[in-house]
Amino acid sequence: MTSRERILAALALKQPDRVPFADDVNLETRQKLMNREKFSDLEFANTLGLDAIDCRANDYYAPFFCATKIMDGHEFLGEGLIKAEKDLYLLKFPNPREERFYDPIKRFVETVGKGEKATFTYMSWGVEGVLNSLGVEVFCYALYENFKLVETVFNRYVEWNCMVMERLNTVGIDFIITYNNIAYNSGPLVSPQVFREVFLPGLKKVAEVCKLPWVYHGDGNIMPLMDDLLTLGMNGLHPIQPGAMDLKTVKERYGKRLCLWGNVDLTYILTRGTPEEVEEDVKRCIREAGDKGGFILGSSNCLPLYCKRENIWAMANAVKKYGKYPLSF
Repeated sequence: MTSRERILAALALKQPDRVPFADDVNLETRQKLMNREKFSDLEFANTLGLDAIDCRANDYYAPFFCATKIMDGHEFLGEGLIKAEKDLYLLKFPNPREERFYDPIKRFVETVGKGEKATFTYMSWGVEGVLNSLGVEVFCYALYENFKLVETVFNRYVEWNCMVMERLNTVGIDFIITYNNIAYNSGPLVSPQVFREVFLPGLKKVAEVCKLPWVYHGDGNIMPLMDDLLTLGMNGLHPIQPGAMDLKTVKERYGKRLCLWGNVDLTYILTRGTPEEVEEDVKRCIREAGDKGGFILGSSNCLPLYCKRENIWAMANAVKKYGKYPLSF
């Protein structure tokens, strides 16, 4: 099987020749792993053994309308700027009808092509946009005191994402991952009822436009929202964060409906653990979620610069060592 076939088989809940390996690896981490600054996406994926390549030239996120701060070369989000209707003029999105907006991903597809690797890009369908643009405190108050503000901002995000998704359907990528973080380790920021009333209808609108396989990313414990999320029709769930969700339980409950993608521990194992501990955690993931396919191995979020280089290599090597079907360890 090619890498692309392997990923698409897993997303279709089929059993490929081995467990696929894919992750979100930032540029600094890539450079650390390659020991140089310049290399192609395909060269990096081949070196690490990734089965999928993400288009990082332009992630198709709608912008967040909040204060930002640069520290040590990294951008951190601050206070939301949308506090009342008078601030709605700040909601200025890139024009989704301008063809040049899609030039980066078209160049990416032309470079990588429908070749050996699966291709994907990132979106956020509006949940994070509302939370960051209003700020959590303003959002929570507005739910009860000014619901129209929440509704207006979220609908702007939904409308924009529908138009972008419509175009991304046609550019040649294989699948989408959409980030909609709304949970802590202890549980969702909002109740299932609020999620159902505020966010679910808009998410369904974007999901209905999406004609590609797609994966829902949600950090924290989203188990109380799972039954509602499943109505969106996504193909996969990422990253099933350890300490917040139990991979084995998620596989048992939802493995016949969702491809699971994760969940090698980032909190300790990949960042402060040993290569031997990484190998054992990879084995755990494959043992708990790999049976009969429908599983992609990756970290429990992404691979930032503070991950140990030797641990990333250990993860890549372990999935090759233990991920061949039929599983036998």
